[in-house]
Amino acid sequence: MDFSLSAEDREFLNEFRQYLDGLKAEGYYPEQPLVGPDHAVEEEDLEKRKAFIQRLGRDGWLGISWPVEYGGRGASGIQQWLVMDELSWRKLPAMLLGVSIIGRTLIHIGSPEHKAQYLPGLLSGELEFCLGYTEPGAGTDLANLQCRAVREGDEYVINGQKIYTTGAQYATHVWLTVRTGDPASRSRGVTVLIVPIDTPGITVRPLITGADYRTNEVFYDDVRVPVANRVGEENEGWTVISMALDFERTPTANRLVREFGEVMDWATSKDECGSTPADDPLVRAELGKLATDLEVSRMFSLEIAGMIAKNEVPAAEASMSKVWSTEFGQRLPQAALAMMGPKASLKVGEPDAYLDGVMELTYRESTVFKFAAGTNEVQRDIIAQRGLGLPRNRK
Repeated sequence: MDFSLSAEDREFLNEFRQYLDGLKAEGYYPEQPLVGPDHAVEEEDLEKRKAFIQRLGRDGWLGISWPVEYGGRGASGIQQWLVMDELSWRKLPAMLLGVSIIGRTLIHIGSPEHKAQYLPGLLSGELEFCLGYTEPGAGTDLANLQCRAVREGDEYVINGQKIYTTGAQYATHVWLTVRTGDPASRSRGVTVLIVPIDTPGITVRPLITGADYRTNEVFYDDVRVPVANRVGEENEGWTVISMALDFERTPTANRLVREFGEVMDWATSKDECGSTPADDPLVRAELGKLATDLEVSRMFSLEIAGMIAKNEVPAAEASMSKVWSTEFGQRLPQAALAMMGPKASLKVGEPDAYLDGVMELTYRESTVFKFAAGTNEVQRDIIAQRGLGLPRNRK
């Protein structure tokens, strides 16, 4: 089987690379930070991120795989994957939530009013969403969420708390899950609301993680939003959440490719005697294992890109990709630190740190990906039930 890119896709990728090179030549290309712009804390970094995303939007590079009737180019899922891959490789901001998750979900099940109201802003980069899912008492067991919305006439009044709401410091809207049914209704009483982040009663507080990037806790105190902001029917939001999570669990392997490339740069760099770390057979063996695992991640990603190109929603496939890529994403920096030795443990900015401290930072960050978008233990249940048809354990 031939896994290489088609001539059309190679031509498309060259076009996008030339476009990015052009931005750099005209001085528009933002600085390439070691910590991704999605996790920036400084206001200046956020403005650079916003400006870059909006430039992509103006030039028609956001949502290229969306159908033409919704403002996209009708490009293939593979070509959308190539755009994301190139942005990640260059350490540039990528459109992960609004275009890849929220937009696709609205295209599938959003009302005509929601499509008209939100899709153009997502494609232009003017609108950005964050996900209001996790609560202090509802993480993996999302059906236990307690943030409540009570209907009063044509409005919902929201009270509660969310935690680990990454991106709330720069988002324009929250894709918010709330309890509208009986307190014990679990998944049968959940509703999804689109909530502007500047709505009165919303308080965003920063949480700085062990990997030095920012997420947030968000408080909702008598927050009022129109019933028209509801996605789907009341108490039937679990279907909406499930579809959005399937899109969220379709990671590309581009971040892993970039990180492995950095390890290879170290392994093939010569010292003053002309030797390289890769001269050691144990290092070569470890690199071979990592390269093989990376290729599996890429194949998962390409399979999912192909499914999206056929307007299919990945379910078990998304969970398979998520489990493999996140666990490999933890093995990679662990192996890198072991091969590189003590200097690899020096942090970003410290003298003599290998790869400017990237691997140490990656190691601290890698654990979170096994929990984000649903723990890998839950993903294995999804694979068993949706992919293999195994019965659910109801003990």
